[in-house]
Amino acid sequence: MGRMTLSAAMLLLLAGCEEPFIVFPGGELSGEQSAVPEDWSQLVSIDTVQLETRMDDPYSVNIWAAGAGKDLYVATGEDGTNWTKHIADDPAVRLRSYSNVYALSARLVEEPAERARAAQAFVGKYDLEVDDNWVLEGMIFRLDRR
Repeated sequence: MGRMTLSAAMLLLLAGCEEPFIVFPGGELSGEQSAVPEDWSQLVSIDTVQLETRMDDPYSVNIWAAGAGKDLYVATGEDGTNWTKHIADDPAVRLRSYSNVYALSARLVEEPAERARAAQAFVGKYDLEVDDNWVLEGMIFRLDRR
């Protein structure tokens, strides 16, 4: 009985959260609307950021992001996920690192040289295998200033 009560309490807590929690999506991100940086090198020390899609019904996730100079990339597997479907409908996104929230626009990266550059940024930041880099096979999005 105690486990069921604890499980029910945890589910209620998670259902009430607006922020993404570990692998569970959230809603609208809180934080200070900030000017988009000229260089994303500040993200080098941040493992996970939060990405918000679907501005009319906010959906946010914890995600890896890698900067390459003025460009910022997020990626997922080749089949995509809920947030990639949202971006296909509307490219407007918001990204939060620490308490800063940035208004951005997501664009699917298809050009091979840019895909390789983005994949290399993930290799460098997350210590991925160069020869077995899942990012190269996945969906890569560049997050541009709106």
